[in-house]
Amino acid sequence: MHPEPHVDVSRDPILDGRDSLRLVKLRLALTLITVAILPVAAVAPLVRAVAEESRVAHHLRLEAQASEASASIQHELDTIANAGTTLVADPAIVAATAGGATSVDRAAAGTRLGALLADRSGAVVGAAVLDGSAVVASWGSMIGLPSGAPSPGITVVQGSDQQAASLLVVARGQTGRDRPTVVATVSLSVLLGYATPDPAIPGETILLTDASGGPVALHRAALDPAAIAGQVLDLATEAAHDSDGAHAIDVAGLAGWSVSVGGPIPIAELPLPALGSLAALIVLLIGFTLWMARQILRPAAQLEASRSRLRELYESARDLALRDSLTGLGNHRAFQEAVARMVEGSRRYGTAFSLILLDIDEFKRINDTRGHAVGDQLLTQLGDLIRLSIRHTDAGFRVGGDEFAILLPHTDAAGAVGLCRRLLARALEDRGLGAYRGPISFSAGVTACPAFGATRLELTAQADAALYRGKRAGRTVVTIYDQSLDRGHVDDGMRAELSSAITAVIESGAMHPVFQPIVELVSGRIVGYEGLVRVPHESTFAHTGALFDAAEAAGRVQDLDRAALDVVLGGAAGIPDDVLISLNVSPRTLESGDLNATVFLAILRRHGVAPNRVILELTEREAVREPERLRDTLRGVQLAGVRVAADDVGAGNAGLRLLSQFQFDVVKIDLSLVQGSRGGVGSDQTLSVLGSLVQMADRLGAMTIAEGVETPEQLRTIRELGITAGQGYLLGRPSDEHVITRVDLDALASSEEPADPQSPFRPRQGSATRSGDREASLADLVASITPDDAPALGSARPTPAIEGDEVASEPPGRGRFLAFIRAARGEE
Repeated sequence: MHPEPHVDVSRDPILDGRDSLRLVKLRLALTLITVAILPVAAVAPLVRAVAEESRVAHHLRLEAQASEASASIQHELDTIANAGTTLVADPAIVAATAGGATSVDRAAAGTRLGALLADRSGAVVGAAVLDGSAVVASWGSMIGLPSGAPSPGITVVQGSDQQAASLLVVARGQTGRDRPTVVATVSLSVLLGYATPDPAIPGETILLTDASGGPVALHRAALDPAAIAGQVLDLATEAAHDSDGAHAIDVAGLAGWSVSVGGPIPIAELPLPALGSLAALIVLLIGFTLWMARQILRPAAQLEASRSRLRELYESARDLALRDSLTGLGNHRAFQEAVARMVEGSRRYGTAFSLILLDIDEFKRINDTRGHAVGDQLLTQLGDLIRLSIRHTDAGFRVGGDEFAILLPHTDAAGAVGLCRRLLARALEDRGLGAYRGPISFSAGVTACPAFGATRLELTAQADAALYRGKRAGRTVVTIYDQSLDRGHVDDGMRAELSSAITAVIESGAMHPVFQPIVELVSGRIVGYEGLVRVPHESTFAHTGALFDAAEAAGRVQDLDRAALDVVLGGAAGIPDDVLISLNVSPRTLESGDLNATVFLAILRRHGVAPNRVILELTEREAVREPERLRDTLRGVQLAGVRVAADDVGAGNAGLRLLSQFQFDVVKIDLSLVQGSRGGVGSDQTLSVLGSLVQMADRLGAMTIAEGVETPEQLRTIRELGITAGQGYLLGRPSDEHVITRVDLDALASSEEPADPQSPFRPRQGSATRSGDREASLADLVASITPDDAPALGSARPTPAIEGDEVASEPPGRGRFLAFIRAARGEE
């Protein structure tokens, strides 16, 4: 066998691909153009020739029908005019217009009108007898009587939107004392129906046009394909005008009026010569297409062979692009692609995997003291150890200078720790073989999906945080990610990646709004909705909480808050005007100055939401840095009618700290307190805290909302405590629909079925905390607030609400909310 000769791809025009692709595109374009044009060019003249005779005959027939219809209309109008002339001289008509005519005479005249006109023509829908301009007798329905004494003849009356155009046929008597006038109303549509030829062509249209060419009446015959021999050719392109017949109406008063008749053309069977010519053209077309296809396939086969060789070269180049040249492991790009694939597999099929990040201890010192050549030997040796220690299904990567990563499919965090410790033990041994024979110390961080994280960004950040916690603890250690210890660690590279991912979510419009109802606990009426945002499952972030946590870590809270406001307000268009909309904004965003009162109110105006419908919720995750600026912003939105709510009151001391610094209209009690009221140890203490919060809100003039109501027992408890409103899975889950207006609270309170814990809308992470010491401190803080402290805590004072150009005082806090409810019920 002879070896295959080497071919220089750059010199072979076929294998090069550029010239051959141009040739293929040209031939393919010619073939498609030929296939598209030949049938039209071949068949159109044939059909045109066959249809010409039928078209001419059809046109003559339509002209004859138009002439017949015009004559029928003229005859009908002449008959009506003659009947009117007869009625003018009728004794009953004359008696009705004579002096001293009685109601009996007028009734007899009306009866005479109907008897004679209806007998003469069914197109007359009404008639009247006039004495001068006064109507003395009538029959049927009259449309548009002229003012003054009408002149004899025919007058056109344009109908209203509910009435078609009509004609008035006027006949007058002799001059003198007895000179009655008879006016008959003629329906143009009925008149045109009488003029329709019999039998009508299926699908034909008869049109009555006035002097301006505008249609005044139309009659269309039903199209019955079974009644037409052969096919129906609609010549709407070039011969449609020729297939219409028109004829003018020669009636005084209707100058320029005409009748037009149009309809489809029935085509007879094609003759044998035409069929033979058509068959020959089709055969020729098929043969030409096959010949052109062969011309296309020949270079395409050559291109396929070239593509196979290029594919092999590409795979080789790609493998080199994804492999670290020093260690033979995958590089950083390969690691990112592998993690993305495994995250997608975990999300779609529920498979678990673990991630290990390794960092060599004191690697810079080894490079500086022993040289970069020795450092490269160390990296090579660690790469060999990783390759020998992992399974065939695992994958190792060198992701940085001295950083390595290992992906372990179908392995939990404990299994990954075991593997990593075995690898560390082997690395610390002195080896007799290998490029670097001394001990190798490294630190490692371990995380797992979906146990700890569900996205690539989360997992890499978690493993990196655990790794550097081990570094700070003394190195040469394997550390598992711990949320309570590692949550705050984000390096500069991860912060930039998180910021980029947040920008992608905002700019792509991936967030969509959902709304959770707020229910008044007295009536069960839906008085408001809390607007929330959700991210799709296929986004970079597993859930909305992860998105906002990433925004805090990356310093993008303000941008995300602005985007979330636009998303929620844009989705609130269908919420009724008498229902409140609750919006969540971080105090950090409001105190930054980028979202002051003016900007916030401008956003509301842009979305068409009135300020007095809005509740602005504040959740303090960190201490307020600029309280004066935040106070100015809150005061500005409150003056415009916006209600301000302290969110998550009860989740630690943050909510109470906000209550002590600012004036609030609404106090939202955190779900952890509501859920803690289900009975058992600490239940009395929890109820005491809840009662204290309600009393404090009443003293401050604020309305209370209980969050996280999930069981009937919790609903009964918060109703007994006098809390104004509530929200939670028992009362309504977050949804993109907001059509329910009322909830049967009595039925829910008497039910024993708890809320579904597997709901896709889970509570926000971190909101439910331990209740022991926190609840005790809350009880002490709440109990310490006395009426004397009210001014310092933001005493109740009239808060103006904008009403047009005037500022009206309305009750603050709870009073404002209840006033809104009463107004919505119609009680005020």
